[in-house]
Amino acid sequence: MRTIEVKVFKFYELSDKAKERAREWWRSAANFAWQDEARQSIEAFCSEFGVTLKDYDVGILSYEHDATKENFRGRKIREFKRDHMPTGYYLDSDIWETFYDVFKKKRNASAAFDDALYAGFRAWREDQEYQQSDEYIDEAIIANEYEFTEEGGRV
Repeated sequence: MRTIEVKVFKFYELSDKAKERAREWWRSAANFAWQDEARQSIEAFCSEFGVTLKDYDVGILSYEHDATKENFRGRKIREFKRDHMPTGYYLDSDIWETFYDVFKKKRNASAAFDDALYAGFRAWREDQEYQQSDEYIDEAIIANEYEFTEEGGRV
């Protein structure tokens, strides 16, 4: 049997080079938080109009749905609330505020739907990008009290 002694460091105790290695560990191991909630928020918005989201790619802001003009015919602004939060997830705000504001301005529910859907996907992508930022990763590592070797390897 042998004994190996390892010095253990908190993130803020690491050198800049070791912090970068710790961040790379996080980036390779972590999944996007709140992905299910973001998708549910967009799907809830679509379902308000009887629309089904068929395909999407958040990274390139690409999506397909089955909406037709019939999904929006006869819709009036008074049917909607700007602060509607069907899922309770923050993305609801981005979507519904955009929808309401565009519908009120253009008087076109279909155009407002398209703008709101784009706003929702854009906010989702921006959240994913933020979760890959050094600022976010540093906060997550510190909050979770991860420990590292002197070189930034995970203990």
